[in-house]
Amino acid sequence: MKRKHVQAMVAAALLTSGGLAGQRPAVRTEGGEQSQAGMAEGRELALPQVPAELRTPGERAAHIAKHFWDAMDWLDTTLTRDRSFMEQSASNFYSLFSLTDSITASQAVAEMLAGASVSPETYKTVAEIAELYLYEPYSPVADDEAYAVVVDRLLADGKLDEAAMMRLEDAHQTLMKNRVGQKATDFEFVGRDGRRRRLSNETSCNDFTLLMFYDPDCHDCTALEKHLAESPLPAQKGVGIVMISPYGEQDGLWRSHAETMPEGWTVGLTDEGFEDEGIYDLKITPTVYILDREGRVVRKNVVPESIDDILDSL
Repeated sequence: MKRKHVQAMVAAALLTSGGLAGQRPAVRTEGGEQSQAGMAEGRELALPQVPAELRTPGERAAHIAKHFWDAMDWLDTTLTRDRSFMEQSASNFYSLFSLTDSITASQAVAEMLAGASVSPETYKTVAEIAELYLYEPYSPVADDEAYAVVVDRLLADGKLDEAAMMRLEDAHQTLMKNRVGQKATDFEFVGRDGRRRRLSNETSCNDFTLLMFYDPDCHDCTALEKHLAESPLPAQKGVGIVMISPYGEQDGLWRSHAETMPEGWTVGLTDEGFEDEGIYDLKITPTVYILDREGRVVRKNVVPESIDDILDSL
């Protein structure tokens, strides 16, 4: 299930004080489906009651987020070891973050981790699910800003083993790069006409820019390229397309592939070593950013399934 369906359930809960029950999104990894939609029958974490005086969606979402885990019995191992139940609950919990501010989200995560800390096993499970849903690049509900909140709290707690803490430190460094609202790191590249260009020059020409890092030998990249070429949305929304390969000439593969892309697109090749510099998070291809005219990040690590919805909302 895609994020918009989860958010629809959240919206209904905020308006009616109903539950958030439903299927969690299936998270796809390189090896296939990591989690199948659905949950153990009869298991559902009850939502907190929202005081009547809290009337706005933002106020109601903040209350639900901060009290989301109140009904959870963290000592009940039939719950904490039920992976399906834990993933469903976490998915519903994180879906609230788009309706709250970062301070509220951080407080809510702190409450969750305080409860989970009754057992090292449970605490580890909660941390793993957060990474799977929010940071796994194939997850349809991946959200760097939400995961940054979780990582900050996990690092502050310091309760995981050394290897896990090192992974969190690495993730934190990556998450701090090119954050939403910040200016994207500028860089030079060579266009298919052989001229050197800068990203900042390209973004200044359009209301928005879709920046996509791709590999010409990547099936998912080619599929998204085809979709964007056929879609009317970029032109309708004033979105320029910048396609960048950070993987070198690849024995002429880049140039031959670049010539197949629409003439109106900017297609480029970075200098050698760009990927190793780590100025952009390139865990997978395609990696997609949406930038505004000033080069600020509007959305990052956009999954292909949500491209149309995001472009339509600009």
